[in-house]
Amino acid sequence: MKKPGLIISLCMGLVMSFGLSLTGNLMSGRFSFVSFIISFVASFLLSLAIGFFVPMKPLSDRLCAKVGAQQGTLKARVLSSVLSSVIYTPVITTVMVFIMTGFAGANLDRQIAAKQTELISLTQEYGEVQAQADSLEAQIAALAEDSAQRGEMEQDLSEKRAAAGEMKKGIEELEGAVQGMTDGKPEFIKVWPLSLAVSLVLGFVLSFIFQPVIVMVVMKKCGIRR
Repeated sequence: MKKPGLIISLCMGLVMSFGLSLTGNLMSGRFSFVSFIISFVASFLLSLAIGFFVPMKPLSDRLCAKVGAQQGTLKARVLSSVLSSVIYTPVITTVMVFIMTGFAGANLDRQIAAKQTELISLTQEYGEVQAQADSLEAQIAALAEDSAQRGEMEQDLSEKRAAAGEMKKGIEELEGAVQGMTDGKPEFIKVWPLSLAVSLVLGFVLSFIFQPVIVMVVMKKCGIRR
């Protein structure tokens, strides 16, 4: 029974890793194919280790026998599904959340850095325009009221003040964007509990649906009657 049990465990690990990694990436609101592939591969490798040390079929059979749940009954399926979810889900979810928060955080860091660079550039430009406007205002104040140059310079000053005003609005928007992205960076400790709760339910559903099919196919291939 060792070989069929390991095969069943590996197949269940594949199903669990795929389903949980896909759901976790979709839940993050920032689906990334690269993040999905990495979390899937990492969680599947862990599931291989779990399946090697904890063969699901023999463990499930022992649990069902202990509580008097006959194989093939709804009670046995529920127990087996709960067992699979409890064994696989916490490890896979932890790896999945760690990878996703890492990727999302790194992506936001890049966006924040780009916004900060834009903010620095715009702030410098704003300072230059503001300085030009102040200088122009001082020049206008030194001119006589009836000076021929005054009207043109006042028009230029008005345009520079308007440009400086638009730049200031842009600076405030960039500062808000940087602050929003900084506050929105996902933290592992905040994301993990909800992800684990959702994953436990999803893990149970996946196991309830796929485990009987996998067991039946593997047992048939190995020539073992249940």
